[in-house]
Amino acid sequence: MNLVEKAVLNHRSISRRRSRGIALIYLTITMVGMIGFCSLAVDFGRVQAAKTELHAAADAAARFGALGLSNVIYGTSAASGNAIGVAAQNLVDGSPLILTSDDVQTGIWNSSTHTFAANSDPTLCNAVKVTATRSAARGTAIPLVFATLVGQSTCDVTVTSIAMVNSGAAASFTVPATSNPFLAGMPDGTVASQNNPHNNPDYAPQASPVAASGISIQPGATMTFDGINGGATNDYHDPNRYTADGNTSWIANNTNGSENHISDVYAPINCLIGVFLSDAVPTSGTTPPALDFSTDEERNFTTLKPALQQIFFIGDGRDDAGTVQNFVVPAGATRLYLATMDTYEWNNNIGSFSATIHQQGSVSIVQ
Repeated sequence: MNLVEKAVLNHRSISRRRSRGIALIYLTITMVGMIGFCSLAVDFGRVQAAKTELHAAADAAARFGALGLSNVIYGTSAASGNAIGVAAQNLVDGSPLILTSDDVQTGIWNSSTHTFAANSDPTLCNAVKVTATRSAARGTAIPLVFATLVGQSTCDVTVTSIAMVNSGAAASFTVPATSNPFLAGMPDGTVASQNNPHNNPDYAPQASPVAASGISIQPGATMTFDGINGGATNDYHDPNRYTADGNTSWIANNTNGSENHISDVYAPINCLIGVFLSDAVPTSGTTPPALDFSTDEERNFTTLKPALQQIFFIGDGRDDAGTVQNFVVPAGATRLYLATMDTYEWNNNIGSFSATIHQQGSVSIVQ
């Protein structure tokens, strides 16, 4: 092989090595590009899905928070408690949304300028702003899969939602401890709690429950209760006056069960209770089943939907976390009566409760 042929062979060998090197570079670039596309398709999709869930959770929190503004006593704290409580019931990327009090602002929404101004005066506020965040600073950022190969392991997501409330009607009532719920809607002279151990029954109107007049009872509408104060006892020998949540160590029900087609109920004695009626006297039809509020869990509902003529627990109108509870008016209801819980012989009970009922207005997301 002469020198010319050797030179040609060496050139070809070098060219092949260069081609393989260039191909390796192209392959590397292509793989990086593919990883990038995978990250875009998978990680971007996950972040966008989480952002959608975050928006929905923030909207729900803002709406329920705005409803809390109607509470006379608690106002802005009710709004914050409502928003935080509802947020925790919504999942974002598989985990509950956790809000802090700093994430919830009460304020004034100006419909003309479409602006929100923070304000803590419950008599002025008409809106709630929720800032929902999943971030690395909180240890809740959205984790990424393919992007970790290029040094990005998480992604922060933040959304805001503002809800405005148009307040509904409100009215306040005093409920004597002698208010027997089984006399609700019954004519004068009606007897309840007969054949009790003391042979001392209750009569209408002396022991009738309190009619919530001044509030429009609209089926499907939501009510809340606040400003609940006072105390009551079923035993004049007992020096205690129990709050509207009642004596939780004594779960009572009516000795006679249901009466006048109004259901029995299991609830702490001396607690505040209610019953919805139609315009008809409740002496016919099917008696609804007794609701059971024996445990903390059963009393810590977010929303309660009692039936007509079905006695329900009200207590202080809040769960143990301070979240305002919602009561939905049943179909056919036109009246609401407030009473206290006892087993028999309401007429010798002592004390009373004051309570304000709010018929919630409309709530809308404005931003």
